[in-house]
Amino acid sequence: MSADAEAIPTRGLLKFCGPTSYALENLRNGVLYCQHYEGFNDPFEFWADIETGIPDPVTARDRFIAAATAWGFERFEDAVSENATEYFEGLDGSEPPFERMLDKMRIACFASETDNLPMWSHYADGLRGFCIVFDEAAVINVKPEAFILDVAYQDVPPRVDTFVYAVAYDQEDYHAMAIEETESEIKRGDTSSEVWLEPYKGALEEALVTMRGMWKDVFATKPSEWKYENERRLLTDALREGKEPVLRPYPPEAVKEIIIGERMPAGYRDRLLEIIRARLGDRPVRTARRSTDRYAIFIDDPIVK
Repeated sequence: MSADAEAIPTRGLLKFCGPTSYALENLRNGVLYCQHYEGFNDPFEFWADIETGIPDPVTARDRFIAAATAWGFERFEDAVSENATEYFEGLDGSEPPFERMLDKMRIACFASETDNLPMWSHYADGLRGFCIVFDEAAVINVKPEAFILDVAYQDVPPRVDTFVYAVAYDQEDYHAMAIEETESEIKRGDTSSEVWLEPYKGALEEALVTMRGMWKDVFATKPSEWKYENERRLLTDALREGKEPVLRPYPPEAVKEIIIGERMPAGYRDRLLEIIRARLGDRPVRTARRSTDRYAIFIDDPIVK
């Protein structure tokens, strides 16, 4: 069957590479290049408007409502009646230092679609390079800790309220402990508080969603002009001072397959296949080709190495 007929667009965690010796060396060594944010070429990277401090219910009503919502109150009046200001004052000093965190963070960029024509053109040198298809879980389950965010694309920079994050973090911690205590009581035979277990879990998930959203706003939001990339990002701590990049290792099993551009030079292809055989064994190798009747990329079945 033809490649065109077989082609099914896929999404995943993909690293497009140009036909360079550096790309081969990173594949041979099993490492990902993770850089400081100042190394990115988009001048609007990490351009969020960050607000801090305890919100006043009169002069910063919108921020106060957002913090109250993170606490679990949807109505301004309910939050005021519960003396939210007193609770908020108890969180003074617990806001995350996003600016300092950003300076210690190292970031690796990935694509998500194997048939993305601009990615093959820009990052894989017009089908002369290759694409590594990763297993997401195997990539992040390596020390030091890392996590992956899907990049958001907007026309204006996001606004991030560090105090709302502090409230969400406190609520996540509170409800995690409440769940643990309730489950312990149930195991001991006391089921009187079992009715609260699901509400606790729901509140915990809401807090996590709030925090994840802010991480995306700070570390993974770009101008809409970049939307064609459908980018994903791995974030990890540099564990050291300075702004030097880090090479994060990944195990051989983190590579699901390699896709080779059809225009790859023969000599480079031979070197690439040699590395694949030595480090990845029988991992599938496929070829990305141009459609003959439309502007599209198709991925062949695995080749015999």
